[in-house]
Amino acid sequence: MALVSQSLDLAEYNFLFALSFTTPTFDSEVAPSFGTLLATVNVALNMLGELDKKKEPLTQAVGLSTQAEGTRTLKSLLMFTMENCFYLLISQAMRYLRDPAVHPRDKQRMKQELSSELSTLLSSLSRYFRRGAPSSPATGVLPSPQGKSTSLSKASPESQEPLIQLVQAFVRHVQR
Repeated sequence: MALVSQSLDLAEYNFLFALSFTTPTFDSEVAPSFGTLLATVNVALNMLGELDKKKEPLTQAVGLSTQAEGTRTLKSLLMFTMENCFYLLISQAMRYLRDPAVHPRDKQRMKQELSSELSTLLSSLSRYFRRGAPSSPATGVLPSPQGKSTSLSKASPESQEPLIQLVQAFVRHVQR
């Protein structure tokens, strides 16, 4: 993974999230944590599933002219939110893993927690894409792994999603 092999000046990057996996709180005095990001992804995934099930109009709530337009917009916003949560999770995790001041025991616990949580979320996300969900907004923006394009006949549609590929690569890295 290129992110790991690159030299990194840790002083340039702050910790934005606490190294905790507890249920998020909305107390302004408590720092957001990895648990906050994971919960946000989980809520967004659940909302995507609910949007697919709902047939009632939501256009008035979001001020859009058609139901289809409203659903498309909300799905796009939810995908955007999930993607950014994954990017933050991965970048902050790498920041913690590269920091010599973080105790090895804490790093190991973080790896175990992230591996477990991200694997579960990837499972749900893959199921969502298998049901014919819209592609991630990052599709076509992120390069394919090792510069190779995989034939659609060889891989399932959900494994073609750049977001899923990125998170899978990160999970493989932390499982080492």
